[in-house]
Amino acid sequence: MPSLRALGLGLIMLLQVATASPLAKRAVAAPDCTPPTVTKSTGPAPALPLTGGATELPSTNVTLQIVAIGRGIQNYTCSAVGAVPVQLGAVATLYDATALAWTDLALLHTIPPIIVTKPLPPGYLAQSGQHFDVIGHHFFDSAGTPTFILSEATPPRAGFMAKTASVSAPAGASKGPAGTGAVAWLDLTNKPGYVQENVTQVYRVETAGGNSYPNCTSIGVQSVQYAAEYWFYDPNPN
Repeated sequence: MPSLRALGLGLIMLLQVATASPLAKRAVAAPDCTPPTVTKSTGPAPALPLTGGATELPSTNVTLQIVAIGRGIQNYTCSAVGAVPVQLGAVATLYDATALAWTDLALLHTIPPIIVTKPLPPGYLAQSGQHFDVIGHHFFDSAGTPTFILSEATPPRAGFMAKTASVSAPAGASKGPAGTGAVAWLDLTNKPGYVQENVTQVYRVETAGGNSYPNCTSIGVQSVQYAAEYWFYDPNPN
């Protein structure tokens, strides 16, 4: 069975192709230096964001371990022209933003709406004066299970999840480059029948883009750019 690291690396080429855009062809001057990596604080864990709506995602009593920025695509399937797209899954690269979550949560929340309009960066994400290393990948397995492989985390983590709650993104959330709107915020918990590895609960919050178009214009798979924050909870810190 392939290792978590092998699974993670195997997705990088797919993601770079799937999230490519015309902007990627423009020449961009190399930065003078790599932005500094923030050191994680030992203070209290940050609070899970709220939408401000009438209904919020349920809280948790499990310990926050990792906060990641996800950048990728939401996939939908179209059976006929004019049909309503059906959710198929998602593919995303996960960048470690744990340190920033502990030190400047407000700055962290500004990043998904910015990077959803940009091509997927190779290797690491440099944004808003911060440096975020790749920590893993998110995808759906052949059974349609939301899967998170954090091969670069210490310790490595793997979660095979099921949606337990969903709330609409705030009205002011970024609609993404397609202008289709932000996907819902989610609460995900362990799916029975899978062997979990240091992941008990995952929240998807601060979403930008990712909603499907209202109707299918062609038959096949419809991919929509998105970004989000993923908050990972588990009793085991190391």
